[in-house]
Amino acid sequence: MNEQELALALNTINECMVVIGKRLEEVEKYVSEMPIHVHDKLLYKPTNHSDYLNIKENFDLIYKRLDKLENGM
Repeated sequence: MNEQELALALNTINECMVVIGKRLEEVEKYVSEMPIHVHDKLLYKPTNHSDYLNIKENFDLIYKRLDKLENGM
């Protein structure tokens, strides 16, 4: 790969990163403007669970599992 091809490849990667950065800013703005009560309506059903959990319950489950990994059962 010569210098010109390398420069073109790096410029293309840079353009992609700029587009991704702009899109991330849009997502962050959208999420920050969401009403607080909406977060309770975001539900996720973890593997091997019969019920859907809201964000707080999911974070509680994640931290409980991390604690078990770090400190043993």
